[in-house]
Amino acid sequence: MANFCELVNYDFVEGRSVGKHNLVIKFLRGTRRLNPPRQHLIPSWDLAVVLQALQQDLFVPLQSVDLNALSIKTALLTALILVKRVGDLQALSVNGSCLESGPADSHVDLRPRPGYVPKVPTTPFKDQVVTLQAVPSQEDDPNLSLLCPVRALCMYLEHTQPFRRSEQLFVCFGGQQKGNAISKQRISHWLVDPIHMAYQARGLPCPLG
Repeated sequence: MANFCELVNYDFVEGRSVGKHNLVIKFLRGTRRLNPPRQHLIPSWDLAVVLQALQQDLFVPLQSVDLNALSIKTALLTALILVKRVGDLQALSVNGSCLESGPADSHVDLRPRPGYVPKVPTTPFKDQVVTLQAVPSQEDDPNLSLLCPVRALCMYLEHTQPFRRSEQLFVCFGGQQKGNAISKQRISHWLVDPIHMAYQARGLPCPLG
């Protein structure tokens, strides 16, 4: 299509180049609507690289890592398990009606806050219960438990409880907004930051730029 535009720009109709003629512009817009650019659904980053980093010194042990690392690790693990939009993650709540732990922290049931309207109105998420399952310790791979989303979430809730000012699950961990709900944009940063950190730790260029 780009080559076509370059070619027609050299010819003139009614005193204008063909590429700038109203009919041609409408035609090109129509073809774009009929055949929009396709999104790449496969992530450009390597999940194995990131998961390996989440098991190393940057993000463990959960009891003593800084709150930044704990927050972004919890957010990323939650996002990977639930496969939800950023807006859906922002809608998660610590209210007793929205968050319930299973016996011995075997799982955590999560619901969006009451009244949440998802970006796609037809999605069942506004009335849906989503579950995080605990990862049991494995003798052949003891580090696997370091990726347990339930353990990370429980530790995150424990560490944020003293300063929490919002029932939103993910809250700001520093500055004047400490304890307040964070924006969708900030959650997006939380999901990207550990990917950058994982690639930097391996000395690799991050595919996210």
